[in-house]
Amino acid sequence: EDARARADRRREAMACCQCADGLAAWFKERNARRPPQKGKIIVLVGMRGAGKSTFAKVAGDCLQRQVLDLDHVLEEKVIQCKIKEFVDRNGWAEFRAKEAQLLKDVLQGAYIDDLAAGCIVATGGGVVETPSSVQLLKQHSPVVWIDRHIDDIMFCLEGDGAYRPGLGEPPRDIYKRRQPLYRECSDFVFAMRQGADNWDALTRRFQHFAKWADEGGGCEPASLVCVAIVATSVEGAISDIRDAAVEGAGLVELRLDKIAGGVQAVREGLPSLLSTALRYGLPALATFRARWEDASAGYDGPDGPRLEALRCAAQLGAYYVDVEHKAVADWNASGGMPPGSRATLVVSSHDFARTLDPEDLRALFRKMRDDAGRLGVVKIAQMPRTSCEAARVLALVPESTGGTVSLAMAEAGVFTRLLAPCFSRSRFTFACLQGRPSAPGQLTALEMTELLHLDRMSPETQVFGLLQPGTFSCRLAGVLNAGLAAASVAAVCLPIPLRGCTPTELLQSLPYGDLSKNSLVEDEAAAAIEVAESPSVDEVIDQAKRLWSRFIGGSDIGESALKAMRKAAMK
Repeated sequence: EDARARADRRREAMACCQCADGLAAWFKERNARRPPQKGKIIVLVGMRGAGKSTFAKVAGDCLQRQVLDLDHVLEEKVIQCKIKEFVDRNGWAEFRAKEAQLLKDVLQGAYIDDLAAGCIVATGGGVVETPSSVQLLKQHSPVVWIDRHIDDIMFCLEGDGAYRPGLGEPPRDIYKRRQPLYRECSDFVFAMRQGADNWDALTRRFQHFAKWADEGGGCEPASLVCVAIVATSVEGAISDIRDAAVEGAGLVELRLDKIAGGVQAVREGLPSLLSTALRYGLPALATFRARWEDASAGYDGPDGPRLEALRCAAQLGAYYVDVEHKAVADWNASGGMPPGSRATLVVSSHDFARTLDPEDLRALFRKMRDDAGRLGVVKIAQMPRTSCEAARVLALVPESTGGTVSLAMAEAGVFTRLLAPCFSRSRFTFACLQGRPSAPGQLTALEMTELLHLDRMSPETQVFGLLQPGTFSCRLAGVLNAGLAAASVAAVCLPIPLRGCTPTELLQSLPYGDLSKNSLVEDEAAAAIEVAESPSVDEVIDQAKRLWSRFIGGSDIGESALKAMRKAAMK
């Protein structure tokens, strides 16, 4: 939408945010969105070896669009020889001129079989070396930057063969020079973490990302893994949003109360924060927590200004807005969700001292459901003493009539975060970046996605629970999950800390309504498999094989699964 003027619009938004009247006018204009344009030409940019051609095919299959690789079109239709031959004979300058003209022609519809249906275009890595091409890309939308780590690009280029021309200078220097150009001309960034080599997971992520770019954002999250952003500055939060995307988050929670400088700093930073989340394909949950609700919150002022800031977030494009149960009356009295906003209200309650009795918990839940309405989300977080108390909180989800986030904190409640994708009414579950939790008991995003595979879970996924009465560890479950994924088994293994109760007591407390299709370990002998303090790779593989036999049955694991398990055990 309005792609040619997006840079001016960003500057205008930042200027308007300095005053309430200007901000309101900008909100109104921004939210007057045209219907999504069908048949878009989606352009992929990025370094050689980033995976543009591969991801273009993924997007083409996902969106049912023609795929054009500009390098192939150049060789077959324009220069009619291999690029290396043309560069050796005519030089890079002449090649760049041909490339720039081809890009212009394609964006005007050349070589596209059905312009109304749209197309996915994979460009050459050096297309941004030509100023006219950069200008063309800046005027086009959407443009997606495939941002792969330079170390992985280098590894890929080492086996590139002799069919491509030499780059003429070290790839790292080229990457450093091109980075700002890719950033300048792109609307969206598909960021990959260093060493990411699970192409099944990357393909799933990019399928969602292609839809996100095609629709200009606003899609449902790619997964339920919500990473809390707790940086104390806007610049730090922007960096953390990128890290969350790299680690496979499905959405981000913007803890606005953590931003230093109070409400004014938050209002000034909101356009940048939300546009960054949009750019990286992440729906945003806006939270401005009051200290009377959470002693660790960063805001201790009056509720009116922070609720107004949440309304600003809703108008700027936040996917969810969190309002505490005790503040809902003030929220509604001061206007509630602003007209034209597409944000969903999350009504939340947090108890960092205890877990309510079952009847009191249900009564609280019913009141919050009335506040949230049929389309809103109810979020309840409690502090359990035992795993059975944590299961009491999880039991609210299958009883719910709408979107729900029901979790127990601390280590005893870890499994409530992990089992969330098993329930059709769950909307998200919380994770953190390394060393930056927003609440007790949060696992990191990498643990949730890379080891425990929550990003591929659904209510149809079979769950094997590994009860752990001793030290909590994700390692063994992660090794088994790598094998299950490699063997295309629709199942995951999740570690479940056993605290203050027996396996039988916990299993009897778990809500089996939506878990009826899942198979949790039901006897203590099979469940309580101890993990050594520092097991060797072979020991972990042997333990994973034992679990495979118990969960899946049989001893024939398969070579691909064994290879994946060994690779995971060595990380």
